[in-house]
Parts: sequence; C-alpha cells; structure tokens
Amino acid sequence: MSKIESRLFHYFVAVAEELHFAQAAERLGITPPTLTQQIQKLERELGVKLLKRRGNTKVVITDAGLRFLAGAREVLRHIEETTTVARKAGRGELGRIELGFMLSVSSAGLLDNWIGPFEQANPAIEIATHRLGSMAQVLAVMTDKLDAGFARTPTKYPSGVRGFEVYRQGMALALPRKHPLLRHKAISPAMIAREAFVGLSHELDFGFLSYTGAVAAIGDFTPRVVRREDDFIAVLGYVARGHGIAVVPELLTKTTTFSNVIFRNIAADPAPRMSISFLYSSDPSSSAKLLIRHMQHHALRNGGKGTTPPPDGTPPKSLAHQVFSRIAA
Repeated sequence: MSKIESRLFHYFVAVAEELHFAQAAERLGITPPTLTQQIQKLERELGVKLLKRRGNTKVVITDAGLRFLAGAREVLRHIEETTTVARKAGRGELGRIELGFMLSVSSAGLLDNWIGPFEQANPAIEIATHRLGSMAQVLAVMTDKLDAGFARTPTKYPSGVRGFEVYRQGMALALPRKHPLLRHKAISPAMIAREAFVGLSHELDFGFLSYTGAVAAIGDFTPRVVRREDDFIAVLGYVARGHGIAVVPELLTKTTTFSNVIFRNIAADPAPRMSISFLYSSDPSSSAKLLIRHMQHHALRNGGKGTTPPPDGTPPKSLAHQVFSRIAA
C-alpha cells in the first residue's frame, strides 16, 4: 500500500461526518465529483470499501470505514499538534533558554521578579538557570553556552555580546565586628585609605568596574588588596575572620548574614553605584528573542534612567574586548 496523502484523511472524515457528498464537498471547498474521485482513490489505496452510497449524495459508513474513521481522526489530530508545535518553535514559544545569573540577583529576589512573569506567559519555554560570575557569563554567551544572563555591566560589550542595564545598586562597606570604624554610621572613602581589602579575583574584576577600585577612586588612593576570592560569599567569610574590609553590592547587605560582619553606608556624593545588565547573544535563538523583548520592559533608559544596547555588528575596541576575544579563541 502506498503512502496515503493527508488530504485524503480530511476528505474521508468530512464525508463520514456529513454523511452527504454535496455537503462535505461544500465544507471542503471542492466540487462533489472531485470529492467522489478522491474517496475512490483512498478506497483503492486501502483495498477496502469505506462508504456505501444511498441515492446520488447520501452515504453510509461500512464497518471498515468506521474503524478507519477513528484512525483518520487520530492522524489528523497528530498532524495538527505537530504543525502547531513546529509553528510555536519557529516563533520561539517552544524551546529552552540557558540563563546565567549572579548570586546577588537571585538572593535579592530580582531573578524571580524578572523571569517569573516570562515563565507564566511562556509555559512551553524551559529556562535552565546557572549561577555564574560576571566574567564567566560573558564568556559563556560569547561561546554559545548561555543564551543570556544577568551580570555586572562590562566596561565594553565584547563582539558577539549585547546587553542593557536593568538595575542599579549602591555599594556598602563590610567590616569585621569590633572594627574601630564601626563607631561611624557612614564611612567616607578617605577614612579607609590605609585599610587592608578583601576583593574579587582579578579575573572577575577585569573588564568590569571594580567595586574596590570605584571607592578608592573617589578617595584618591590605591587600595591595598590582601586577598582575592571568586565570589562575595567567600569575600565576606574572610572579612568575618578579620583579614580586611570589603566593598560589596548593597543587595548583599539585605540578603546575607554573617555574625561577625557589619555593614556600613559609604559617605560620598555622588554615591558609588554599580549596574546589573541583561546580557545576550548578538545572534539569539527564537526563544531568546522573546526573553529579550520581555526584559526590554525592565531596561533602564535615557541617561539617569539607563542606557540602550549597542548596535549589532559594532565590536568594541577596548582592551577588555581584546582580552575577551583572546580567551574565547
């Protein structure tokens, strides 16, 4: 038996449901003689009689026709579902997104605020989240291991990566309990010029405005960094043990608890601030495009309210971009 064309299933189901050739032909938008020829073709290919005529137009379904009808409806349902899935996938409504995030973004509830509504609106898109540092996210987007991520805003977006700011946060000082500066409610950058600092590793800071460096620049001093760690939880652990003080995102002061760490505001005008950006590939998947459009509603815009993404195909010329490119290669 040759393969049966899907339209023949449509024709047979229409006749079986109408039990009338003329009415079925009108429903299908074809002439009754054409419909008759197509049903006869189907019966020849199957080698069985599916319908019996009564008069010129009325029909009855044979036992074989009744069994075939159930299967024909199932075939058409499967074709419709498969077509719908393909169309949804083409529009990005069905797929998977690999998404990076920083610890502070998750612990502050920002990730849920941003991604929760998107997941509700797009239940057929699976989002796999990965906790990664900012540098790791940028490199993962560059090498197509991530579709997007929430990271510190880089000084320049390297080739293959785009992004826009979605959140700005202040900075705070983390000091070990019993530190003499804790008698002050707010501490100026000049007051910490001689302090030992615990900071992020060079790899994590490179290509991004350094937390410690930003405060040191305001106080016009070179920070003495005695230890560097891969994440702020480790940094705060060393602060708690008295190895030094640290400049941390303000978000951590609300979401992290260390019994031997006390946070203080930084007395500076303007206050030092860091921004979080939504990063994504310059060649996004269909599903990622939907997420990008969703996140654009959260984008900060126009000077004090944020920045816009750089145009496609405009590779930054910075030293950070050159190093990113060498690492990715």
